[in-house]
Amino acid sequence: MPLLVPGLDDLSFEQLLEEAKRRIPAFTPEWTNFGIESDPGITLVQLFAFLTDALVYRASRITELNRLKFLKLLGIPLQPAAAASGIIRIRNTRAKRVAKPLAPGLVVSAGSVDFLTADGLNVLPIEGLVYYKSEVPPGDTRYQDFADRYEAIRLAEAAVSGTSTAAVALRFYEPKTMADPSPAETDPALDLSRTLDGCLYLALLAPAGTAADGLDTLRSAIAGQTLSVGLVPSVSGTVEPLPPKQSDTARSTAANLLFEMPGNPGPDPLSASYRPIQPLSGAGVSDQPAIVMLPLPDTAGLATWVFNDPLDEGTGDFPPRIEDDAIKSRLLTWLRIRLKPTTEGGSLPQLRLSWVGINAARIHQAVPVANESLGSGSGEPHQSFNLSNTPVLPSTVLIATRDAQSGAVVLWRRTDDLLAAQPDEAVFDLDPEAGLVRFGDGIRGARPPAGARLLADYKYGGGHQGNVGIGAVKASRDLPGGFTVDNPVPTSGGDLGETSADGEQRLPLVLRHRDRLVTAQDFRDIARRVPGVDVGRVEVLPLFRPGTPAERNAAGVVTLLALPLHDAINPLWPESDRLFLRRICDYLDQRRLITTELHLRGPVYQDVYLTVGIQARGDSFPDKVRQAVRDRLSLYLSSLPPGGPDGRGWPLGKRLLEQDLEAVVSRVPGVDYVTGVRLGLDATEQSPIELTDLALPRLASLAVDIGDAAGLDSLFANPQPAVADPDKVVQVPVLKTSC
Repeated sequence: MPLLVPGLDDLSFEQLLEEAKRRIPAFTPEWTNFGIESDPGITLVQLFAFLTDALVYRASRITELNRLKFLKLLGIPLQPAAAASGIIRIRNTRAKRVAKPLAPGLVVSAGSVDFLTADGLNVLPIEGLVYYKSEVPPGDTRYQDFADRYEAIRLAEAAVSGTSTAAVALRFYEPKTMADPSPAETDPALDLSRTLDGCLYLALLAPAGTAADGLDTLRSAIAGQTLSVGLVPSVSGTVEPLPPKQSDTARSTAANLLFEMPGNPGPDPLSASYRPIQPLSGAGVSDQPAIVMLPLPDTAGLATWVFNDPLDEGTGDFPPRIEDDAIKSRLLTWLRIRLKPTTEGGSLPQLRLSWVGINAARIHQAVPVANESLGSGSGEPHQSFNLSNTPVLPSTVLIATRDAQSGAVVLWRRTDDLLAAQPDEAVFDLDPEAGLVRFGDGIRGARPPAGARLLADYKYGGGHQGNVGIGAVKASRDLPGGFTVDNPVPTSGGDLGETSADGEQRLPLVLRHRDRLVTAQDFRDIARRVPGVDVGRVEVLPLFRPGTPAERNAAGVVTLLALPLHDAINPLWPESDRLFLRRICDYLDQRRLITTELHLRGPVYQDVYLTVGIQARGDSFPDKVRQAVRDRLSLYLSSLPPGGPDGRGWPLGKRLLEQDLEAVVSRVPGVDYVTGVRLGLDATEQSPIELTDLALPRLASLAVDIGDAAGLDSLFANPQPAVADPDKVVQVPVLKTSC
């Protein structure tokens, strides 16, 4: 690729001279003979035209380094690349059946991209399978059948034993396993508060192929060890609003969890007893993957319940019935996970999980560097040193100086403002994009002494290459043989760093808003440069508070509609997941005014159905024209640029009209005329369609025909004809529930 020389001005010497001559009558009307080349005034004009041409030539060749220096003098560093993060699980597949403790900082790889584990974990030689209770509603035909059977058996038992039976309310459920994310469904959300009892049951299993007499050996191997449980929240939904900062209401999005394992049997053999397990670290889940460390009890505490009557298994508070005998034969014990009520006897908070598993650890995209020599201190003010690798992850930088004479070591900490430092304070400033470490002048921050050796420990990394799909992380040079690693959910958050050209374009914006959210344009500009996300569109709605009903004149409230730039499933109508909104929300929280209540929301898509009839020109290929009409209508209704009527995505509050769509289709090359347009929210034709608040149209189904436009009912599946009284009955089995 050739290096293009920038041009600040394309005027030549002759053009500059002629422009100066044209200005003479306006500024010096008494000068009338400027057309004579020998005039001394013309000679001066020629001289200044020559100097201007030379100055423009030199200015156009200012190097990128000079432009970067200019940005640094203004105190506007370039934004560094953001590192991706995620979660992994490690399995003991062929190694010995013993626990394997691993320290943080384990290197795992997805191809050429390296990640580091942020948590230590103890890889236990067991597997985990998550069950939950899915209620069978009373309207289900199976409900009454199971209720009658259960009651009949209980009455028969009471008659044989001579005891009385008390009336009880029955609620039937199906035991289901929690689905793992997959490339086709990356976020299979399970709402914990909508299960039958608000609980998840994690079955701790022996590896496949373990003999029955090997279960006690495995219990002894994991007794007293620490179990790492990974919980990944669903990314769908919205984030909590940011209230005014002076509000006494603390913002907390973490859902507290309780962890329990089978306890000693009580006096009632039909009542499940659990003992609480106090986590060593972590007991809440918010918007990021979480790791909870649980100390396992001794061997006796790892037992499970034994049922003499198969009818009792899975009833009451007992874990769900395991209907697969092969899995049941490998069961070691249970771990129950449930939500802690918000108040004593109160309702459960909402928590939607995408993945739960064991032997898990969080990872972030980084490469470690240890004991890098930066050189020696000079004792002078404003010393600066460059790290060898960039972009640097700011929170990982450690600087130490070793005195040449005494060998004393001084640790220096990073600060965001050297001007606020005390004279003897050992602090440094960091430009993470350039990898530049700066020290104070002895008045504002201490100076590294002369001859002192500087050493740096840090991590670097970032970029889009860290955003990998499910299962991409599958190698580690630090794991011994017999262990495998994979990532059950995609990694996210990796972003490219800012170039000098981007920094120059951002300069006028920074000088205007000074990194503070005041005007609507400030919200747009700052939200677009949030690290770790690619923002495709931002709309600012002042005085608007979303809700049911929405408030449109709420003082001090600002709502931002944010859409991602990329969505592999719906590229024209991207969904704003909670992780995307949370990153923007956290970034804006540090820059908003203390009186601003901020809401981050994604669009509320309104599915529309559309049929179009056209007549193609005689010299056009009809199929190609029909496809061009489909593409044009899809782009016209898109929520991202260059879609919409004005090329900025469909505007908020603009109603959808058949007449507008007809005008768009008529301008498609190859269309002779439009025979008809039918628009609706369902099979019933409707125009106009009103779109209010955060609503945007999404094209759910489109049919383009040569000739008349088809009816909207053609876009829906044909209803099944009514079935007459059958001559033959086909039996359909259902999963067993409590019987």
